[in-house]
Amino acid sequence: MQFQQLMPVGYVKQPALKTFVLAKIKKENTEKSIKLYKQKYHQYFYQHDYLKLIKQGQEKDHVLMLFCFPEDLEKMKGDFEIEEFLEIQLPSVAPIHKEQKSLYDGYWNILHPNYEYPHRQNKDAPLKMQQILDTKTTRNKCILYNDENTIVIEAEDETHINNVRHCVMVAMEKLAEHNLNENHQRHFLESQYYAREMTLVTYFEPCIMCAMALIHSRINEVYYYQKRVTDGGLNDQLQVNNMKQLNHKYLVFYQN
Repeated sequence: MQFQQLMPVGYVKQPALKTFVLAKIKKENTEKSIKLYKQKYHQYFYQHDYLKLIKQGQEKDHVLMLFCFPEDLEKMKGDFEIEEFLEIQLPSVAPIHKEQKSLYDGYWNILHPNYEYPHRQNKDAPLKMQQILDTKTTRNKCILYNDENTIVIEAEDETHINNVRHCVMVAMEKLAEHNLNENHQRHFLESQYYAREMTLVTYFEPCIMCAMALIHSRINEVYYYQKRVTDGGLNDQLQVNNMKQLNHKYLVFYQN
């Protein structure tokens, strides 16, 4: 059984380009300019923080500083001692694997990406999925196992009891109880991240609620067999697992 990895938005070899303005600065003014820029505009490029602020120019006595977008140049340039402004086309999204970063480096100095794609499929996931397929009833089912390939939790939908008791939510609840019962109470109370280094295998794609619960649990990988028609949270249109605004990401694989 082969799975396909859910690739983040922007997983393309050729980057989409956007126009930026560079400031040409004398080397002796570099430290002063950076300090002033960070004081006044430290949040300006927050969506493009994969771009380094400074790059050595062709002239040894000058550096190039990422300054602004063209539409903001007039209102920002008066605060700085800048000799010249230049427009440049740079990648509009961050690279997400080493090959893409190497390509981006031809445009500008790029910070190293956090993730490498594509990622190798977990060899035990197909066996766990087959186990679900062999035993699945009319309700959705999931298996949670650790990095030693030991099944920790098995759960089924309990939506006949409560509409929000999807199998992922039931599994997270059982995992919390498991940790307490295994004398991990101190660890559990100090940290809610109780699914670290674990893999979840489930029949249906987790919904948005369950996908967020997996973020909070710090799950490592998720495998699912069947996409949801409407409210799925881990698909090409809505990738909760890859949202930049959230402080955790996890890998997702699905059956073609």
